[in-house]
Amino acid sequence: MRIGSRFYQECRCDEPGSEGVNLKWLDSHDREIQPLRPGIESNVYSEWVNEDTCRLFISSLSRSISGAYKCVTNHNGQTYALTYNVEAYDRPYFINTNETQYVVSGKNVTIFCEARSETDPLIIWYKQDGLTKIKDDDKYETTSEGLIIKGVTNDDKGLYRCAASDLKTGEEIIRDIQVQVISVPEISEIVASPDSNVVAGGILEIVCMATGNPHPEYEWRKIPKYPLTIQNHTFPSMFGNVKKEGNRITIYDVTENDAGAYECTASNVAGSSSGSINIEVYFMPNITYAESVVAIEGSTGQIICKAQGLPIPQMSLSYIGEEINDQSVVWIARNISEIEVEFYLNFLKVDRSHDGVYICNATNFLYTDQREINLTVLYAPHFERSFEHAWGWGGRSTNLSCENQSNPPANITWNYQGNGLSEEEQTEINNIMADKLHSNPLIIENISLYGTYQCFAKNEFGEDKKVIALMQGFTPAAINNVTITNYTSTSVTFSIDGPQYVNGPPIKAYKAEYDESDNYNITDIHTNRTWSIDRPFRIDKLKPSTVYYVRFAAINDVGDSPWSDVYDFLTLEKSVPLEPVWETDVEEVAAMERKLKWKKEELVDSYNIRLCPMNNGVIEEEVCKDKTIEPAAEFQLDELDSNTTYYLELVAHNSNGSSTPAHITFTVPAEEENLLSAGALIGISIVIVFLCLVLLDVLLLLWRRQGIIAHCCQKKKKNQREVSLNSRFLSE
Repeated sequence: MRIGSRFYQECRCDEPGSEGVNLKWLDSHDREIQPLRPGIESNVYSEWVNEDTCRLFISSLSRSISGAYKCVTNHNGQTYALTYNVEAYDRPYFINTNETQYVVSGKNVTIFCEARSETDPLIIWYKQDGLTKIKDDDKYETTSEGLIIKGVTNDDKGLYRCAASDLKTGEEIIRDIQVQVISVPEISEIVASPDSNVVAGGILEIVCMATGNPHPEYEWRKIPKYPLTIQNHTFPSMFGNVKKEGNRITIYDVTENDAGAYECTASNVAGSSSGSINIEVYFMPNITYAESVVAIEGSTGQIICKAQGLPIPQMSLSYIGEEINDQSVVWIARNISEIEVEFYLNFLKVDRSHDGVYICNATNFLYTDQREINLTVLYAPHFERSFEHAWGWGGRSTNLSCENQSNPPANITWNYQGNGLSEEEQTEINNIMADKLHSNPLIIENISLYGTYQCFAKNEFGEDKKVIALMQGFTPAAINNVTITNYTSTSVTFSIDGPQYVNGPPIKAYKAEYDESDNYNITDIHTNRTWSIDRPFRIDKLKPSTVYYVRFAAINDVGDSPWSDVYDFLTLEKSVPLEPVWETDVEEVAAMERKLKWKKEELVDSYNIRLCPMNNGVIEEEVCKDKTIEPAAEFQLDELDSNTTYYLELVAHNSNGSSTPAHITFTVPAEEENLLSAGALIGISIVIVFLCLVLLDVLLLLWRRQGIIAHCCQKKKKNQREVSLNSRFLSE
């Protein structure tokens, strides 16, 4: 019996002895086989069918329990036994036998079919569903491994049957084998998506399409485009960012190192073929070299900037500072490879004006990379002025500057040449200055050291000299020419002519001391006013119809000049206000901010503003607008038209009358026009709404056969011969 099958046998005693029925089963080792008890599992057990029949039961037959099984009984003191030989055997089975097998045309090929059984099985081959038995001849040969087909042609394809028989048991098994004649793979196309030219950072998919029977397996090989690494990447980049699935390669986050030829090899048991596609990766420019440069003035120099990118970058150098218009500066750009470019800026004769920062730019359609390059020019010291005056006076230290242009910074040395000094005196002074010889600035603490100072600036590239004449400075002489140019009831304006010659630093300010005549001789404490030389010399907040005494002095760095003679003046009775004074940039503020600003005056009870538009430089009087406001220092201009020029007058007023008008002319700029008028926007909106309605009606027609278009089509259908809906739309 087959291994794994069930076996049972009944044993019956028809003539029991005086002791009754006494049956039992013994296994192949003459051990009693016990009945199956509850809770205990057993593969071999006995069981009573009835009182005179006992049955042997084997759940799963195996070789280990094969042998002679006996049914034994005792009858009248004598033992009787029935013996049953139970043998387990394997069913024949196939190995190494695929149901579908491939053969290569033109070759001798084996169709594999092997079987195993208790004895060596008998193999018989059939063709075409078992109708034709195959015998050994010039075409076929039977071996232990299978059937050899000689000189395979396309006619040899089809269904073959392999029958294996166990000569001992007589059991037979059958395997149908489908034989297909296979062909060598042929690559029809290799396609890159989105394109064989891809931008770095994107996703690239390459598909290899090939024919062959059976379906070929695919292998990929990359041939790098660039022999060297780019930006510290190493070829090949077929690692974390590449996913391979059969005939498809997907590259995520493409880099420039993914460029090159991708070779696809399609192979099956019949053979193989190969094809390739070139992938170009566009990547952003990257400046790889931009080193700072040090050059000596008068020599030649060169700034080099190198970059990589694809498409190859366009390169330029720009200078941060004033534009260099120098024929001694030339440049050249050179492409080193498909992705590398070098830019050279050559200085035929370096000048200190070339010193500074240069910006190297590398640009393609993806990006612009920039890098700063410092050009440091080394040059000898140079003074802007080789001679200058300096002033000194008692009680003050004097700083003598030896500022110069030099790179590297120059060493400073001072030399003093006094006026009419003996050799001994000169030596003594040199000893006093010994610890200050290299100071900048040189601080002269002894005011008696007037004379000529020489400053020598020197570095490794040259030297220069500057002469400073230090002279004793004095205060200005007294002012002797003052005139009144204008006065009102509360103010007076003077014209001051200073001394023609000042033996010392220039005059930087004037001051006045004034008081009412009744108080002037009573006390020495009077009101003071100081003006810088660029301001109007005006005294305000005076009393009307009052006599004042005033005197003046000039001021320089040394001190104040003696007081001038005392001048007297009488203020007017209450008078009209002065002409208003505009704030700085009043025209621009009026045009841009639409606000009017002026300086507030005293004794003004109101201002009158007159605003008139202008046409071709002519004031349009008939449309002028007047407005009176309370004392203020600004006024908001409303209701101004854009792109219009205005003429504006401002008049101050008090109880005595009105000032002379202050006027300005300004233009309000035009507002930016809308690209479309309001009417055009409304028209466009109507068209958009109409198109949306038409689109909605078309959707209803296609989806539900409803809407205006559907209604028209159905009405027309009644009067014409019946045609399909699609053809009707085509004809329309």
